[in-house]
Amino acid sequence: MESTSLQESSVSSRILIVEDDRASRMAMEALLRLSGFAVLPASSVAEGMGLLAQNPNCIILDLMLPDGNGAEILAHVRNNRLPMRIVVTTGAIEWQKMLGASPMPPDLILQKPVDFKEILRWLERHCKSTSPSTGA
Repeated sequence: MESTSLQESSVSSRILIVEDDRASRMAMEALLRLSGFAVLPASSVAEGMGLLAQNPNCIILDLMLPDGNGAEILAHVRNNRLPMRIVVTTGAIEWQKMLGASPMPPDLILQKPVDFKEILRWLERHCKSTSPSTGA
């Protein structure tokens, strides 16, 4: 029965990837799907904000996006107390300025290029849950 619960756990975990670099987004999407996550891909702030309604467990969030700053999504999630873990990935040298003086920082910040093994380990630990909506 344990293997069934692990499989259910994997399937119930949704990861929103907000990344404008198509190759990076597709590579991360493929890796996460192979690891049992459901993936919601987005390439802009607007797309990412729209996909929040699907209640992802975690968000992998780029800061520099074509229609704005990914920190807008971070602020929205934190200000509305949405139960989502957030990993910020950025190539920006001065990412602290991009995040501003937010009293609600992301759960993890990774400098690009991202080590896929590191992000996968973190997601496995923090984003696989049996049923986030039931609180079980």
